[in-house]
Amino acid sequence: MEPLLAKNVGARKSLVKSKPAFLVDAMLGSVARKLRFFGLDTLYIADSPDDEIIGIGIEQNRVILTCDKDMYRRIMKAGAQGILLNGSDDLENIAQTFFSLGMMLGPYIDVGSRCCMCNGLLSEISHAEVKGKIPFSIVNWHTQFFECKKCNKLFWEGSHYLNLRALSKRIDSRIKERLEKNNSYATDSISQSIVKKP
Repeated sequence: MEPLLAKNVGARKSLVKSKPAFLVDAMLGSVARKLRFFGLDTLYIADSPDDEIIGIGIEQNRVILTCDKDMYRRIMKAGAQGILLNGSDDLENIAQTFFSLGMMLGPYIDVGSRCCMCNGLLSEISHAEVKGKIPFSIVNWHTQFFECKKCNKLFWEGSHYLNLRALSKRIDSRIKERLEKNNSYATDSISQSIVKKP
């Protein structure tokens, strides 16, 4: 299933290629956490009516991500920005999102800037500040610590961090594959039209 991108009413281009901000609906909580880990401003709304979600998306200029076809139709009708995802897995959904926006994920990654739980901004804190808040073995094993300014959750670069870094590379690889496939298809179509001319 090819990704679908809702455009602003009357717009000629899909989206400006600045760092995107997202609004993710109830079915995509895991995608929201990963986008936040990558440093992308991502709201997750689980229990609000569709009209309210769409209104927030328009007001805050956010791309709305959904797996719900009816919701997507409402996004289109309202003139908001949105992408209909197939919901297969997080890798595919995030690759589909950035492919639809015509961009790679890599250039927009800013790990250590957003809380993956609440979307708050993170600030780096010292070893002295984390002592007594997390196990001693973690304090001695890691060099960088971050604290969310909103929910006060603490973060450090553990195995989860390495796994998500690897995921970001696989996402960009998937986007490249799609771009190459599309370019190949476009080239074939042009070649066929030239051949058919008398």
